[in-house]
Amino acid sequence: MINGLPLGLALATGVNTYLPLFILALFARLDSAQVHLSPPFRFLTSDAALVVLGVLALSEILAQKFPGLDNVWDFVHTLLRPVAGAVAAGAAMDTNRIVEMAIVMLIGGALATGAHSAKTGLRVASTAKSFGFANPVIGLVEDLGVAAASLVAIYFPWIMLAVVLLFTIAFAFVGPRVLRTMAFDFRIFWAWLVWLGQRLGGKSEPAGLQESLLEVAPVDLEGLKRRLTAEEELYGVLPGWRRASGGPRPGFLLVTSRRVVSVEPRIWRSPRVKAFYYADVTLARTSRPGIMARIDVLTRQSDRMTIQLRRAHAPLAELAVKAIYRLAPALDTSGPSVTSARPALAPVPE
Repeated sequence: MINGLPLGLALATGVNTYLPLFILALFARLDSAQVHLSPPFRFLTSDAALVVLGVLALSEILAQKFPGLDNVWDFVHTLLRPVAGAVAAGAAMDTNRIVEMAIVMLIGGALATGAHSAKTGLRVASTAKSFGFANPVIGLVEDLGVAAASLVAIYFPWIMLAVVLLFTIAFAFVGPRVLRTMAFDFRIFWAWLVWLGQRLGGKSEPAGLQESLLEVAPVDLEGLKRRLTAEEELYGVLPGWRRASGGPRPGFLLVTSRRVVSVEPRIWRSPRVKAFYYADVTLARTSRPGIMARIDVLTRQSDRMTIQLRRAHAPLAELAVKAIYRLAPALDTSGPSVTSARPALAPVPE
């Protein structure tokens, strides 16, 4: 019969891979009346297994206290935590029924994956907003929470079952947003590491906005050009993300001869397109919050367009803002005179 012990331990492994397994094996080794391992996993109570699990648990606790290293550790354990969740769930079942154990292990792996997604998203967001200074405190809270959850799962399994059910219901609602946010935070953080390496390597700054076109895949660039009118020329494209209630959405900011355009591709629907004519633009600015860059555009009607960018794209964002300011005062509501009968690539006028 399934209770909160295997599922609670599986959920805990999504936050700390080895500590719940070590606690489970230690209690089983001490012949606790609360824990009986299933036969295929009784090797976890051996001296070698306890030592290995103890060393790994201590290593993870220490690694989670160092900014940067904790993110690398989480990234490496993206595949290991679901496996650990499946092992924890299967080991705590105390059954010889293969089908029952397989089902519980699949559920355990899924729970560990969900917990890992939520934990990793929080960690990377903390790194982006606090430069990692809050991570040691968060890591300590996580360790105490995992230890407490493991003990509750052992001594009060029905309480832990209720916790698992609440987590499952909550994740069903916020899971897609958590996964999108985690993907966004991972890309931003990885892009920052790449940018840092480029800076240390002495990579030169972009000479013009048109270099941004090299950052866009040819297929995406052709699709974006189809969004232009016959009178427009494309000066630059900046890939980034738009903050939304459902999590960050990938998109593009286009600087053309007539407008500044935001294009957000969608899987099942037409792209979401938002455009401002330069005559309506009253403000365009760029900033560098934390390890990201950002562009904000404001119109006379107080409409706003904001896009988050990789840190490496900050120089291109500055060139885009300069281009908008050069173009905006010279345009009226009908746009500039045209020199091309179809969408084209052109240098930004000086």
